[in-house]
Amino acid sequence: MAPAFPQTKSIYAIENRFAIPQKEALKRALVGKRLSQVRTPALVVKRKVVEENCKRLGDIAKKAGVKLRCHIKTHKTVEGTELQLVLGDTDAIIVSTLAEANLVIHSHLTEQGILKDAGIPSCVLLGLAPTPDKLDEIIELSKKVDKFQLMIDHVSSLDAVEQFLMDYEKSHGERKKLSTFLKVECGNHRAGVPINYPASLELARRLVASEYVNVTGVYTHAGHSYAARNSQELLTYLQAERDDAVNFKKYLADNGVHIEGVSIGATPTSMATGIATTQIEGVTEIHAGNYLFFDRQQCATGMVTPADCAVSVLARVASQYPDRNTLLLDAGGLAFSKDTTPQGGYADIVEYPHWRLNMISQEHGIVSEIAEGDYATATVGSLVHCIPNHACLTCAAYEYYIVVGEDENVVEDIWVPVRGW
Repeated sequence: MAPAFPQTKSIYAIENRFAIPQKEALKRALVGKRLSQVRTPALVVKRKVVEENCKRLGDIAKKAGVKLRCHIKTHKTVEGTELQLVLGDTDAIIVSTLAEANLVIHSHLTEQGILKDAGIPSCVLLGLAPTPDKLDEIIELSKKVDKFQLMIDHVSSLDAVEQFLMDYEKSHGERKKLSTFLKVECGNHRAGVPINYPASLELARRLVASEYVNVTGVYTHAGHSYAARNSQELLTYLQAERDDAVNFKKYLADNGVHIEGVSIGATPTSMATGIATTQIEGVTEIHAGNYLFFDRQQCATGMVTPADCAVSVLARVASQYPDRNTLLLDAGGLAFSKDTTPQGGYADIVEYPHWRLNMISQEHGIVSEIAEGDYATATVGSLVHCIPNHACLTCAAYEYYIVVGEDENVVEDIWVPVRGW
């Protein structure tokens, strides 16, 4: 019998849980304006580059003969999700928060069948093991899509899920089943069961035998692949991740536990699939999220260039300090995040590649290595585009994104991300 867990009810109405700015009001105020008319700091998205990035990974997955599952945590928008699904030729997503799940499930993506079931795996996967306080909301969301999938990597999580579903059956007179992935640790040391370990085998047995969950597959995330500095190193990470996942599946099968799917990924290893030969044999799915925008961290792996980066922080020169060879930007830690990269600094300044943004505080950015003559062109109020280190955290700071099209100096659209958890 599963141990008792406290059952807590969500204090939020499912469909109105998160307040977000009204897109139409923002569009009326901003669309058609030049970037020089936009308040800074602002988050600028190049739609054309986003589309190219989405199609690129979709083509990689198709050529490799695997399904693509899109992570939406980088952008947290309906618009970005739709581009990932349509241009990536897939119907499966991962969310990091229930806020993200609410956003897309209550959007036209579900109503119009863009987010739909196409077999196993499919639909919405919550990328973090659920705690008991979230289960009532999860069960409500699961009623609105073909599959709402969970990540499980500890027996206590399974106990909580089973108890909740048993209680639900008693109170509602119907049995609900949820789909799960078994999360496997593959070297990232963040989450997941260890491979070829007795407790991992027992958890797999419990999952397969459960009357309340269906097991979709094993799932790995090679977050440590960001340490790669060239394509050969990325292939090594990809091979290791694939081997861990496939060998763990075989270990389970050898012990009488049969799980079908194998999902591997992270943007670096998913991109490396495009140059792989035998590295993904036995894999059924790749997953990635940052590829939509890319950033300096991705450039450091050698798989992409700054031209592939679809997002930048638009900032203005706020002051000049020729005596110490620096400039002040009106964007700091909250506009960029303080994540680091091997290249050093916090952003690449597109208009002045030789500048170095090596010092930031909450709202200030201090730029050094100003060349002779820069003070004459980079006057107070001048705009600069800054490619951030880590797009996921940078984007999370902004209430809306400025989207540009063919004319990269004119606002074409506004995307509004969901925030919170």
